Amino acid sequence: MSKFFRSIAIVGSILFVVYFFTFVLLPLWFRRLSSDLLITTLKILRIPLLLLILFIGLKVSLLNLDLLGAEPWIQIALTALIIITVTYVTSQLLTQVIIYYLKIYAEKSEALWDDVLIPILEGVLPALTYIVGGSFLLQSLGINIAGLWVALGGATFIIGFAFKDALANLLSGLVLLIDTPFQFGDIIALSDGKKLAIVKKIGLRVTHLYIVNEHNDMYLPNAAFEKQAIVNLTRPTPHYYDYLEIPTLSTAEASQAAQIMENIVLAHPDITGNIDKKLELLEQFYGCSTSEFMDEQKKIAARNKLIAEQQLNNKLQEIENAFEALSDKISDFEDQGLDKNEIMIITNDYLKICQIIGLVENIAHNSKRKKKSFLEEDNQAGSEEESLIGLVRNWYLAWLTDPCLIKEDHKLLPEEWELKIELLKRKVNQLWKKLNNLSVDETRLDDSFKNIITWIQERFKRSQTDWQEPKIWVQEIKTVPPISDPQKIFIVKFFVDDIKLEHCERGYRVKNELYCEIMWHLRNNYLSR
Repeated sequence: MSKFFRSIAIVGSILFVVYFFTFVLLPLWFRRLSSDLLITTLKILRIPLLLLILFIGLKVSLLNLDLLGAEPWIQIALTALIIITVTYVTSQLLTQVIIYYLKIYAEKSEALWDDVLIPILEGVLPALTYIVGGSFLLQSLGINIAGLWVALGGATFIIGFAFKDALANLLSGLVLLIDTPFQFGDIIALSDGKKLAIVKKIGLRVTHLYIVNEHNDMYLPNAAFEKQAIVNLTRPTPHYYDYLEIPTLSTAEASQAAQIMENIVLAHPDITGNIDKKLELLEQFYGCSTSEFMDEQKKIAARNKLIAEQQLNNKLQEIENAFEALSDKISDFEDQGLDKNEIMIITNDYLKICQIIGLVENIAHNSKRKKKSFLEEDNQAGSEEESLIGLVRNWYLAWLTDPCLIKEDHKLLPEEWELKIELLKRKVNQLWKKLNNLSVDETRLDDSFKNIITWIQERFKRSQTDWQEPKIWVQEIKTVPPISDPQKIFIVKFFVDDIKLEHCERGYRVKNELYCEIMWHLRNNYLSR
């Protein structure tokens, strides 16, 4: 009996110490940390941990009384409680800690696969945890589950046949995961081409889409979704391509009509094009068909945005040229092998480019007094506004003054561009880390610089978008009802700056404004009815 009470005393002491650490001491320390990872983990663990110590302590203490041999149900009950507690804790850690932080990582990552994989893990892992925990629980209760597994194995064919559609959807979901053509939040066009949808979630059975045109949710079986031709309108860039058919008099001078249309399209602030021309044409050709006060606000906001974008593009061009020059220099160095002097030249040149981007070197010492060099933002007064990062922020802040933007756009734009800035900083730091660990036999360093140039152009922002200039073509001469006379049909092709803005309806608004503006000018010049 004395051993029993001694064991109980030890268990009580351990419980008190664990309680003091988990409820008093550790929370005070963890709250000082910037991340809530440890405090969240502690909140999940502390009560189950106390229960586990209690159950295990009781089991050990009762062994000293030889009570478990006489009353085996007590041992079974304690073992079952331990399994239930461990299963619950594992499930909570998976959902509230591991998957939660994986979601945060996915939001900051430019990879496509993690956005699709994590929701599937979120649905599968907790269920799998409870299945495994349940099997151990049944075994602890003395239930032989071997026969159950054999029976399930024998029924696999029947189950597979009965649930073939569900299995097809599951496999299609996995195919979409492995070869995913989109990220969550991307805008896609369904096979009919008339519906625009925002990808919300890929589940085990269905894909959740939000239909922009109809303002409703669609749940499409994965098997059916995987068979469709998916057009991703936000890749490779969020610029939205569209066109207009403009009728003019058959006697209209084609070059004159085309020039008027080109001027009007270029003058629209929400359409991509040569910025110098846009600034020149903005006052003369934008908002002529209406006299609303918003047009004046729009012009002011557009001019500020265009000027900010022009400065940004010039800085991007400067950085691209510097990267290309450094890449060529590295190629020459690598022909004969890199020496220490050449590595120093490359490092210094790269640091100069980083300063243009807005990053400076910082050296930190770890616990072993080892130096760790990394790049961080230069927050000195004046330097931020002249850097690429500062110009990006000036640009999207000017963009936010657009009166056509809705409330959610004021959250969307900063989030999108701050994420791109973080990705840029990560890319630049990865290359900096590589430069700090160069060996003399390095032969592919120039490829790393070419890759970062490609990434900036394709995933960050292009300094030049000549291929996105508006295009005006004469298509044909035909009769367009209700007018009986033949008319000359022009095709006006253009790119809207961002399809995701204005609840994905920016393209529709711009297209309507363009049509009204073009027809107003053509009629004033007697080129259209």
